[in-house]
Amino acid sequence: MHVMHVVDTLHGGGAETSLLDVAPGLINRGIRVTIVTLRRDDGTLESRVNTLGLTRIRLQNRDPLRLVIALRNLIRCERPDLLHTTLLLSNLTGRLAAKTANTPVVTTLANQDYGPEHRAYSRYGAWTVRGVHAADLITTPLTNRFHAVSHDVAMVMSRRLRIPAERIRVVYRGRDPVRLGPPTQDRRVRTRAALSIGEETPLVLSVGRLDQQKGVDTTIDAFRCLLKRIPNAVLLVAGRPGNATSLIQAKARGCSAVRLLGHRYDVPDLMCAADVLSFPSRWEGLGGTLIEAMALRLAVVASDIPPLVETIGNTGWSLVKPDDPQALARELISALEHGSLDETKKDFGMRRFRTLFTADAASDGMAGFYRDVLHETRARR
Repeated sequence: MHVMHVVDTLHGGGAETSLLDVAPGLINRGIRVTIVTLRRDDGTLESRVNTLGLTRIRLQNRDPLRLVIALRNLIRCERPDLLHTTLLLSNLTGRLAAKTANTPVVTTLANQDYGPEHRAYSRYGAWTVRGVHAADLITTPLTNRFHAVSHDVAMVMSRRLRIPAERIRVVYRGRDPVRLGPPTQDRRVRTRAALSIGEETPLVLSVGRLDQQKGVDTTIDAFRCLLKRIPNAVLLVAGRPGNATSLIQAKARGCSAVRLLGHRYDVPDLMCAADVLSFPSRWEGLGGTLIEAMALRLAVVASDIPPLVETIGNTGWSLVKPDDPQALARELISALEHGSLDETKKDFGMRRFRTLFTADAASDGMAGFYRDVLHETRARR
């Protein structure tokens, strides 16, 4: 089977990382993987693509119609059995190109899109969000089947895009435990030394794009409250620029304990070095960062929203309402002061990761999904 994955870029976000983590498992299950990107990126994941020996094809054209034509011609040349699109530009372009090339297409529902929070926080304005929603809604019938990264995303997007529930299959995204590595004491010490942070310094970590979605501004507000109780604590913020960069930089200004690291390639090392992860997202699809935290036995304080509740399950980690820095500060303080009592939660988290969220489990789920889609398509024909 040949599956052509179409993604906007290989910038190194959750969708792209998940694709590269699951690709070796797909290949081991007899699936040929080709990756097509539609926009220029920073080359963050290029070395991983090369290491995995994956075929990557770049299509870069600012004209939407010419981009559709270029992708259609590529599909006719490569003749994949299935096209798999992820993220907005790829969804719209891929659906149109696959239709004209008579190739079945599946689309990943990766987030809870088009809600009131998107209209409120979008830098392009509410009407642009409505227009994009309309375009997605109109082209949705061109997709044969949908893959959702969580049950909550499946439920929400089924309603917002008017997709019958039976056309959606939930397969959790996975992470490669080999790539993440073991959470050893030596790794913790080495990473802290490289950051000039003492071994006993209380360390809070924030990971994610500097977007309104991720609530990094809430983490910084909470951390300033935390400093009144634990004045020697340090906050590391790792994430590429986003629509809240200016706000976050303003909130961090004048507080030397807050370090804005920018985009990092060593997030697993940072997780091994940290004492607790702050993840107060306003909305999410699944929470890939939480998956990595569970795999690396890192304490978590996250937003009490359905996708994150679904991700961490009954591990016992603290959940707080979004946009509540005081509550977040209280739980972060508790995690820092009672870390030695959290070993049972860490054990639960690691077992949950190994049961549900490994790259191998995701590969099994996606390979079965692809086979079912092709079987249904051929049966209809």
